[in-house]
Amino acid sequence: MLAGLAASFVVVAYAFAASDLAVARLGERIGQTAQAAMIAAGFGIAQVNLTGQHRADDAAIFDALDLANVRAFWQLDAASALKRIERVAWVDTAQITRVYPSRLDIEIKERSPVAVWSRGDARYLVDATGRVLAPLAAGEPTRLPRIAGEGANGEIGRLIAALGRHRQFATRVAMSERIAERRWRILLRNGSRIELAAEREVEGLDQIAESKFVRKALEGDAVVVDVRTPGRVAVRPLSDTPAQITQARAP
Repeated sequence: MLAGLAASFVVVAYAFAASDLAVARLGERIGQTAQAAMIAAGFGIAQVNLTGQHRADDAAIFDALDLANVRAFWQLDAASALKRIERVAWVDTAQITRVYPSRLDIEIKERSPVAVWSRGDARYLVDATGRVLAPLAAGEPTRLPRIAGEGANGEIGRLIAALGRHRQFATRVAMSERIAERRWRILLRNGSRIELAAEREVEGLDQIAESKFVRKALEGDAVVVDVRTPGRVAVRPLSDTPAQITQARAP
């Protein structure tokens, strides 16, 4: 008797489970039918307009929208889509506008390269935040400043700000090298070097600009100008010959 009662409970439980599954499937079919009807009525995403992109990859932006699964406005999580789009190389910011009944407008603002970062045998375009935008093909010409060294891309903004205060240096820079991921060494076109202290790029270049003696020294034969010690500017020849210029104090 007990065995028969247990079997009855199993049958009833199975019946309820089958009933719940049928209801769920029915609800899913109704939802799909309603969605198809809304899309057929013109409320699906039928057109996407993309503007503002020049170097960003169109396909990557469309993939970020996930249009294979998002076919209507009510399925689009705009905030998540924007985050995915802004992770695409070259994209700085994006704006998504719904234009009813069925159009989606995507406006892109792209990043601008400010330097070429040499890392090993490869070269990369980077923006002012240090973000790597794209590799630069071997032999491809560019007038952008050159930087090198591990971590140089992440600190490029500080260096550009410091050089921007003194155009006489900026136009003569051949390359800026990040030393031990702590400080900058600036190499000028005439072979001279400027040794800057960690996190004192602005102060160091200001010290050099304020000294007529040091500025003149940088215009002659190659020298090393060291401003790593606050309040002092040391100048020496780049060669191994005895130093004729040993030290100069900034005004």
